[in-house]
Amino acid sequence: MIDSHAHLYFDRFDEDRAEVIARARAAGIGAIINIGIDLATSQQAVALAAANAGFYAAVGLHPASKITDMEAELAGVERLAIAERGRVVAVGEIGLDYYWKDVSPGDQAPRLERQLDLATRLGLPVVFHCRDALEALLAALEARSSRPPGVFHCFSGGTHEAERALALGYHVSFAGNVTFPRSVELQAALGAVPLERLLLETDCPFLAPQPVRGRRNEPAFVQHTRDFIARTKGVPPEEVERATDAAARQLFRLPG
Repeated sequence: MIDSHAHLYFDRFDEDRAEVIARARAAGIGAIINIGIDLATSQQAVALAAANAGFYAAVGLHPASKITDMEAELAGVERLAIAERGRVVAVGEIGLDYYWKDVSPGDQAPRLERQLDLATRLGLPVVFHCRDALEALLAALEARSSRPPGVFHCFSGGTHEAERALALGYHVSFAGNVTFPRSVELQAALGAVPLERLLLETDCPFLAPQPVRGRRNEPAFVQHTRDFIARTKGVPPEEVERATDAAARQLFRLPG
């Protein structure tokens, strides 16, 4: 399995990171992509990729990350992506977030556009974060004449929004919250996404799936989301694993 979205550099893993990684490997996690939210965490994600076989990084500026010197951060992200090509497999996480109020929507939009342009220039896919802004993000992407490939991580919309993302050529990923009993709209959206366009993720340490809900999430727990998706789609877990692994390897150009 591939955990396509993790944050193992967060300090919540400082005391037992090695044990978390060992549990992931024991659970059959063959690859983990750690996703940056600013330049410093992007560097940490790259460091994890350098130190651990099967680890990769996405580098980018989260829409809600407070940044003092945008030009310096963007330049640093670009240098990192170029210098660490191979370890860096995407630009992200980028997008729009109208839930947190630290960065105004007016400041988020150019940050998004510049990172879309960066990904296009570098030939890298993107990882989208979106919270309370899905209509705005979809509309912004639909308005562009060209778009890099990518994935809507921790998808938060319904069937119609999922179909619009798919129509734009994007992959869709669901975190552990899709397994929650009340996530009816998310589960309907899951039904609209074909396996070949679906990725598995934890978004750890957040959103642990229902069987371990309330605990700190970690990559080993992605198996619970895989199993839920399998039950929802009426296929064996092994088929979900095979299809989502193939989708992640194709999108991020990971080794076979």
